[in-house]
Amino acid sequence: MDYRLELLEDDKKFESLVNTICQKILGIAVIEFSEGKDGGRDGKFTGTAQNFPSNIDSWKGKFIIQAKFTTNSQASCSDREFEKLIDLEIPKIKKLKENGEVDNYLIFTNRKFSGITGSKLLNKIKKETGLVNVEIIGKETINNRYLNQFNDIVKLFDLNKHHIPFEFSEEEIKDILLEFKKQLPEITEEIKTKIEKVKYDFDKIEIEEKNKKNSLSKDYYENEILSKSLLEFTKIQNFLEDDKNSELRDYYFDITSELSSLITLKRDDFNMFDEVLVFIYQKMADGSYELKGGKRHIFTLLHYMYMNCEIGLK
Repeated sequence: MDYRLELLEDDKKFESLVNTICQKILGIAVIEFSEGKDGGRDGKFTGTAQNFPSNIDSWKGKFIIQAKFTTNSQASCSDREFEKLIDLEIPKIKKLKENGEVDNYLIFTNRKFSGITGSKLLNKIKKETGLVNVEIIGKETINNRYLNQFNDIVKLFDLNKHHIPFEFSEEEIKDILLEFKKQLPEITEEIKTKIEKVKYDFDKIEIEEKNKKNSLSKDYYENEILSKSLLEFTKIQNFLEDDKNSELRDYYFDITSELSSLITLKRDDFNMFDEVLVFIYQKMADGSYELKGGKRHIFTLLHYMYMNCEIGLK
């Protein structure tokens, strides 16, 4: 299960979550610091860890716990912003070590952990502070190793409302959208606007029946698909049919097949089909700098898939 930790109320909530996890892996005696100048620490523990890094070779001594929260779902430990945060922490860690207040330093973050950059940052901290036991714990480990193991923490922080129902090949959709945006000025509209509205032969399906089967609301269909996206469908079709886009066309069929299977499998996690489409949009759009100025095309492409019966029940 992948929880969208960026949707937590604020950094203080994330700090509390981190300290609660540490009570499980270090020990119940973890102390959480109140809001204010933390001097490079959000929590601390003294003793032998119950299960960190394992229950066989546990670290011991004075632990300092630091939490680094972001609201950006696409943030990574390889981002320059995170490197700057680490640079700010190093003098604090050095001071704690000089004062004999730390033997082990744990940094938890809800950013994606990049192995290469993460290792470089760890080595930098160790080299500049002289501290040997340092670890950066990213959102993959928080989700897969801890939250999936400790259901009581998930319930305590009401994380089920923040879980990600499914993952999909975002990069392939992104490649299609970026190239579509690039070629858009060149795509000739062979059919006038008024004709475009009726170009698609929806007689092959009873669209009202399709919407009913999928629980797509009338308001969403009329206000989002008909009013905003339908006029763009011809452009998407021309784009996909162009021989120079044959590789992207293969991407398109791969991703529609993938999304169709995932939506069928995870459909019960959503109420209305509107929510399925919005979820996929948010997963693609949140924190994506590459798609700036073209995020609206995400909805257009998803609506195109839906109206062509490539996702959703027919």
